[in-house]
Amino acid sequence: MRIYLLFTTLFFALFSFAQNSSKNITLIFKKSNYHFEETSGFKRMNSLINYSEYNSYRETYLSPNNKEKNDTIQLNIESDKIFLIHNWKELNKSSRVILYANDIVEIDYEKGFPNFKIENRNVKPFDLNLEHQLNLSFPIDNFVFYQTNKRSRNSKEEKEYKAELANFIQSSKATLDELLNSDKISPETYDSQLNYITFYCLNTDSKTNFSDYKNKLKNEELIWLKSYRYFLELYVKNEFKIKKYEKEIKDFELKTANNKTKTKDVSVQYEDNENSFLQVEKSDLFSAKAKEYLLYVYLNRIAKTDSQKLSTYISIFKKYSNDKKLIEGFENAFLVDIEALKQNTSEVVLYDENKKATTLSAIIEANKGRIIYIDFWASWCAPCRAAFPSSRKLHEEFKEKEIVFLYLSTDANFEAWKKANQFEKLTENSYLIINPKTSEYLKKLAIDFIPRYVLINSNGEISNPKAPFPDSEKIKQDLNGLLQSK
Repeated sequence: MRIYLLFTTLFFALFSFAQNSSKNITLIFKKSNYHFEETSGFKRMNSLINYSEYNSYRETYLSPNNKEKNDTIQLNIESDKIFLIHNWKELNKSSRVILYANDIVEIDYEKGFPNFKIENRNVKPFDLNLEHQLNLSFPIDNFVFYQTNKRSRNSKEEKEYKAELANFIQSSKATLDELLNSDKISPETYDSQLNYITFYCLNTDSKTNFSDYKNKLKNEELIWLKSYRYFLELYVKNEFKIKKYEKEIKDFELKTANNKTKTKDVSVQYEDNENSFLQVEKSDLFSAKAKEYLLYVYLNRIAKTDSQKLSTYISIFKKYSNDKKLIEGFENAFLVDIEALKQNTSEVVLYDENKKATTLSAIIEANKGRIIYIDFWASWCAPCRAAFPSSRKLHEEFKEKEIVFLYLSTDANFEAWKKANQFEKLTENSYLIINPKTSEYLKKLAIDFIPRYVLINSNGEISNPKAPFPDSEKIKQDLNGLLQSK
């Protein structure tokens, strides 16, 4: 009996320890259409919500399915806390919160923005929803300015913007200082908000002299802040002598103000990602975690541009990182185990979401007698994704016709493509190109820039290698013309 009681006590003790040692955060997203309304620009490139754990640069994106009903997502975390960013629909606004293990958090959208409420503990008044309470929105950055005005800032406007950023940091600090002194915000939220704002402003000011901030490179505790991580990237870009190379692009298509297209030969300059990787590796400027993060950034870029050399750089990266989960996720995302398929030159090799392989020639052969409109895109390409609403309308208009709408992604990252593919609801005829760099067929088409559209006639032949965009009247004329000539 005593032995039985001993084992029972031990079992419950171990069970209780396991429960206590598990670290979870529960997020309850209230029913809302906030995440599902059509938008354009950078907000379509990533999830609206992302977080990093303390002392980690690993970024996780969340896509709540709360259009029809509440959706609960449970985060399993390794550290004690996370820094979560929930972007607003407005490009210069976001909510930023620190959440702790065992928090139960409700997010509602009744007032037109993400409103946070922690159910299981008391918080200081400005630890949540600070951005709304203070009406805190960043000055309009250069990208949003260009989107709005269809031009860059002139020199006078640049000076005004720089002054606006400096004033924004100063006024934000003064407000945060007042809240801290009156015990209305926790010291940790104060630090994270002030640092996030400061680095965001440094990053968006094109005149920032990054060498003035060399002393920030070893602040390892800041690595969980997205704006600090981007600051590290910009430091390398601006202060290191990175090798560059140029590529000539013939007949590059540009959209004019009246939505017409014109072609122009352009020269594009690229940074040498291998050189960046090796320079960062040799540098002693950074903290260990900052160096690891930067190596990971350039490892990702090498994977996208020259996968043949990827195994060499993965081996180097493993010397600086013992994050097995991160490395395994990277190798799965970039399909490191199918290098032979990536080097195929004779076919355009395609994967569906289940990693079932096919080829473009097989799809064309199976659809002989039908017109094929190919949309070359990628998860990171904002113009590509901004065109999807027009593509869906075009598809709907011709749904009764013998036309196949085929979506081919040039993404190097399988997981990024899969997530974007699901977000865009491309449920059929959508594939990831496995060998975009080596396929002779694609080389002949010269898919140097996306979005790019190609028309295949009913005989399986290329009718137009640079077909009109889906929002143009010309594509309707071309499709009708090909249907009539069948």
